[in-house]
Amino acid sequence: MAALIHDVLIVGGGPAGTACAAMCARNGLRTLLIERAIFPREKVCGDCLNPGCWPILDRLGVTERVLALPHAPLAELEFIGLRGQSIQLPLGDSAGGEIAVKRSWFDQVLLQRALEDGAVIRAGCTVTACHRRSETSRSGWEVEAGGETFRARMLVAADGRNSSVARLLGLLPGAAKDRVALQTHLPLPENCERKVVLRFLRDGYCGLADVGDGQANLCLVARPQRIEALQTWAVKHFGFPAEQSWRTVTPLARAAIAPTAENLFLVGDAARVVEPFTGEGIFYALASGELAARHLVAELREKNSERGWPAYRREHATLYRGRLWINQLAKQAVLHPRLANLALNAARIHPRALALLTARVVGKAHVRPA
Repeated sequence: MAALIHDVLIVGGGPAGTACAAMCARNGLRTLLIERAIFPREKVCGDCLNPGCWPILDRLGVTERVLALPHAPLAELEFIGLRGQSIQLPLGDSAGGEIAVKRSWFDQVLLQRALEDGAVIRAGCTVTACHRRSETSRSGWEVEAGGETFRARMLVAADGRNSSVARLLGLLPGAAKDRVALQTHLPLPENCERKVVLRFLRDGYCGLADVGDGQANLCLVARPQRIEALQTWAVKHFGFPAEQSWRTVTPLARAAIAPTAENLFLVGDAARVVEPFTGEGIFYALASGELAARHLVAELREKNSERGWPAYRREHATLYRGRLWINQLAKQAVLHPRLANLALNAARIHPRALALLTARVVGKAHVRPA
């Protein structure tokens, strides 16, 4: 079959890929998005949208659609220590604030937006090969997926921490599997309405969030050798049925990859992994997808050589600068629960420090519009 020709080919239909696809397509770029799953589908994620997401969702034109989904405006964050000691912090006004919504619903809205803006969507299509090609003075890409070969001037990897694109190109770094995450949904426990509850346990970490419609998102994180014990605790504590379905992901962290090379952009976790339960993952996915789209449009439509892939690399670094320490705190809380417990005890005496940390995670972030 003859290769199809596109300006931009995006691999991955999560928030990073769909945000990029929608903004490229609405600005006149011939955009193809390839996604291996069939939507709707769930993802291992805390399901939380922090306030920094709203300006981007406004620019995508989906804010009202997202708010029409079953969701929970989150009003309180509770930390629970090893001995059951607790500290509660308000999350502020829910208008324009933090919410929790299932990824199956949220990602479907974004995929539909990209389709409406003119992107071509190929779902249920797994990428098996990609390589550079050269035609006269232009270099581009050939991608094999679902038994077809697609050609594009620009390639965007938006396919997550275990990116197939990065692996096929020899860019995917090794990662220590020091932690495993399990995630599921369950009926909302009593007294958890509009709350996020973070619990430190001897075997790891448990996070629970109201996601609306009488349901909660439950995440467990532990060392591989302790995850079964943590799962056993959760089944007993929450009274799960024996057939409860879990989703899993590992690794939770790996080294960053340079977000660009010639005619190649990496967005979301494909470039730099954000811990899935810090409340910032979806924000960084949306923000990096929008950022890549801005530079793709500038390079391909406006012929602005100062705004192509080299400029994206600089602005991508600025986007993440000064905030990834939150990821390190989340990691250390799992690897060293007793230290996390001591920190929580100190925060009960000096709650302002914990309030400042929480404000950094859920505070409004500023991203330049496309």
